[in-house]
Amino acid sequence: MTVYQLTVEGPESAGQASLHRLADWLRGDEVVGDQAEVELSRSPLRKGDMGVAFEAVQIVVDSGFQMASLIVAVAAWRRTQPAEAKVVIEGSRVRVTLDTDDPDKIRQIAQALEDPS
Repeated sequence: MTVYQLTVEGPESAGQASLHRLADWLRGDEVVGDQAEVELSRSPLRKGDMGVAFEAVQIVVDSGFQMASLIVAVAAWRRTQPAEAKVVIEGSRVRVTLDTDDPDKIRQIAQALEDPS
């Protein structure tokens, strides 16, 4: 199993609402929703916190999962967001930022996630 953390960056898109929308989008995706576990990763509670805060969307996949499917789903979600929205995807040995709709760059990002050596 491999775990990836996805965060949303951008002046109008950052925050918990974006994380919820992204998680819902990925759960509803035909491939990602069927082949990956999609959860919201909780921030540690601090003294005085009034409730649970989320810091990332966590994706758990097995070795047969095609990262290109995740990248395509995230790119499609980005098209529904403000232009400045960026999604940062972090794995154990790699960190990439998806901030483009260019197919060649999307392919490079998927390849970097599949083979982070």
